[in-house]
Amino acid sequence: MSNNTLRIISGVVLVLIVAACMIIGPKASLVIIALIGFFTIDELITNFYQQKRTSKRYALAQVLYGLGFYFFNFVQISQSSFSFWISAGVVLNILMLAYLFLVYKKSETMLSVFKMTSWGAGLIILIPVLCLSYTIHFPHWRMLLVGIMILNFSVDTFAYFAGKRFGKHKLWEAVSPKKTIEGAIGGVLSSVLVTCLFWNHFIAPVTIFTALIFFVIACCSQIGDLVQSKLKRQFDIKDSSSLIPGHGGVYDRVDSLLFVAPLYAFYLMANFQ
Repeated sequence: MSNNTLRIISGVVLVLIVAACMIIGPKASLVIIALIGFFTIDELITNFYQQKRTSKRYALAQVLYGLGFYFFNFVQISQSSFSFWISAGVVLNILMLAYLFLVYKKSETMLSVFKMTSWGAGLIILIPVLCLSYTIHFPHWRMLLVGIMILNFSVDTFAYFAGKRFGKHKLWEAVSPKKTIEGAIGGVLSSVLVTCLFWNHFIAPVTIFTALIFFVIACCSQIGDLVQSKLKRQFDIKDSSSLIPGHGGVYDRVDSLLFVAPLYAFYLMANFQ
């Protein structure tokens, strides 16, 4: 079976699982979002940081993440709490931008810092995952959740086809050799168009401001993927894991989603509360 066939089958299965959880209800959807974090932390600590699952750092990261996710989604559900985590997510994104553009990809100093602070992976992943789960606490949460998935994942899909057809100039070869400028532009513009059509039909009328926000988020989706690509080169690994046939690991699939989640949540907080 070819890799493309595996990717398609795995993608369909993932879509069906997410769709089933959304049909069941908000609690099931929160569970699937929580699992994204657990698997991502597992991949970061075992494959990036090369720590064992029996280590204290692994346990601390997973427990910190699990307790935080449960508390803020099932116990202390408040606008002020989510406002704090959304703000923290924006700050975290700024720090990741600094890492992407300012840190040398083979920096031994940064690699040492990463490994020494592996216990903090639980908090680092908790922040954007809480921003993503914020979507579930809206009355029309299903459409809003579909909105961010369309906006984020269509960037990568359209970028692939645009790059195959028109790609000639490398976007950033040292970080992500396969990405092209033409692919990135095609992915962003196509994603914004599709999301605007969906948004206008199912959620609210699209204004120029809304389209601009979607454009910024779509661009950030590309940046989130570049951050993960640089991290993989920093740690000298190909994929975060081999859990999803044809796709790699969970983090390989949700890297950009975790990066755009705080921005999307910030937009929802400002416009739908």
